[in-house]
Amino acid sequence: MSEDTINTDATDSNIPAAGEIENLRAEKNALFEKLARAQADFQNARKRLEADLEARVQYQLAKLIESQLPLIDNLERAVAIDPAKADPAVLLKGVQLVHDQWLDLLKRFGVESIAPKPGENFDPHIHQAVMHEPSEQPAGSVSRTAQTGYSLNGKLVRSALVVVAKE
Repeated sequence: MSEDTINTDATDSNIPAAGEIENLRAEKNALFEKLARAQADFQNARKRLEADLEARVQYQLAKLIESQLPLIDNLERAVAIDPAKADPAVLLKGVQLVHDQWLDLLKRFGVESIAPKPGENFDPHIHQAVMHEPSEQPAGSVSRTAQTGYSLNGKLVRSALVVVAKE
């Protein structure tokens, strides 16, 4: 009787265990499906964000190009002038106006020029020394700017090339 009881007890205990295993398998499959959906949703969201970013970049690029078209028009007008009839002073003034327009445009897009004045301290973070020369300015300061530098929203795009005063 004790063997029957043991066998019966073992058989009875297997029935709930088999049902529990089946429930766990179903739960596991449901979780795998949920994970697969979450991964697919994530990939789709990533692709949408990348497409949105690309569209924004293209929109900003189009705005930048569109804003430069009047400058190109002005330069084309200057180039179309008959050199025999052109007054060099008037041409130079026109080129200066286009230059100023271009700098104003760049400012609207967050670009700032870096053009240190003579006597300003040399700053290796935004200046690049191209040579040293004797100068009336204090030694180690900027003697003159050889090429203007630029920053975009506070981030350096190009260092200003400067000549540094020496004793």
